[in-house]
Amino acid sequence: MNPRAPVVSQAPCSLSVVLLTLGLALGGCATAPPRTPLAPEAPSPADPSPEVCKDATDCREALRASPRDTLSECEARRRVELARRACALNVAEGCTELGRWETRGLVKAGGVDFAAASGLFLRACTLGDGEGCALKALMTLRGQGEARDAVAARAGLQDACERFPGISCGLAVEGLAEETLREGTAPEWEWMALFAQRGCDAGDGLSCRILGEAFYSGRGVAQDADKAAGLYARACEAGDGEACTRQGMLLRAEGPWAEPRAEQLLSRGCELGSPEACRLTVLETLDSQGRQKNTADRRALYRHACDRGAALGCLALYDELRDEPLALRPVFELPGLLKRACLLGAGQACEFLDEVTQAAQPRCASGSASACGVLGVLFLSPPLRQGESTEGERLLHAACEGGDLASCKGLSELSGASADLTCRSR
Repeated sequence: MNPRAPVVSQAPCSLSVVLLTLGLALGGCATAPPRTPLAPEAPSPADPSPEVCKDATDCREALRASPRDTLSECEARRRVELARRACALNVAEGCTELGRWETRGLVKAGGVDFAAASGLFLRACTLGDGEGCALKALMTLRGQGEARDAVAARAGLQDACERFPGISCGLAVEGLAEETLREGTAPEWEWMALFAQRGCDAGDGLSCRILGEAFYSGRGVAQDADKAAGLYARACEAGDGEACTRQGMLLRAEGPWAEPRAEQLLSRGCELGSPEACRLTVLETLDSQGRQKNTADRRALYRHACDRGAALGCLALYDELRDEPLALRPVFELPGLLKRACLLGAGQACEFLDEVTQAAQPRCASGSASACGVLGVLFLSPPLRQGESTEGERLLHAACEGGDLASCKGLSELSGASADLTCRSR
């Protein structure tokens, strides 16, 4: 196998190239999954900073101007702070956004807080945000943070769509579909299509995509592939990345003549945050050996895809950077890319990280400074698990004091960076 082939085609054993500078040579790749699943370390609570946005109008504009899904850890932390500040100023969208982050466990050190999220969605709904109303109803439907009440939830979803047609209608359809799966009942396709139509008429991308899927499959409406394609186009124009992906794939199936337009749609889908569009765009670039992009553009694409939730982007960027001298890049960057790929479902990255950890732990315990440095680097490479930053810094200090120069370099990077560990590799 070509040693320069992307790591997407093999387990990333060449991470040893990176870690050899810490003095630990490793053998073949492990096959066992990691003992502990990776998850981002939750940010600690903080008071909303007036530096994030000046007033309610400024906060509202800032929320609308920045992406909110499948973000890098740095972007997510900034987005949480923006939402916190906006909600404190009674911006309804800010409370909705903060509630969404609460459901992901990224607002406070304690992790997911469904009760807090439910309260924030209710506050957003009271302030006039239809998405908040729909999300509050979904919490009731799921029994998250409150007692489950399917009747009240269905009424809440219908009310949200009727009072605030838009994304609330798309969320209502998703809630109804979820309920039928939970109860094992037949989906009410016609009713769901009506909800989607109302939201799409109001210009919501999610609703247009759902309606397009209904026409493509003939669920609740007469099957019509042309109407489906048109609705995907409307949804894509409205900013729904997944719709751009579907439209691009439909075009690609029509033949080579449609390939340029299909690539444009997939690129837009990736830009809008569709992990699948990003995966396909990265795959196309890898297949062409990057002939269509210079090195800087290619790496920017891979990083963007990784940030938008495509594990393939993380692995492709790792493969691009792995042979660069350690002096030219952050110590924590390559292990961080593999941790993110693992978190996004790349099994080979998880296996290799587990192998590194299992190999380094006994050597560190027996006094090997370089092995302790390896563990410290892995712990401090974002995304972090709870408590990893403290243990990682302790290990790096011990390794540096033991004479491991790469660990000293890592400590130097930490001391010269922001206190926000999740942003140190950016």
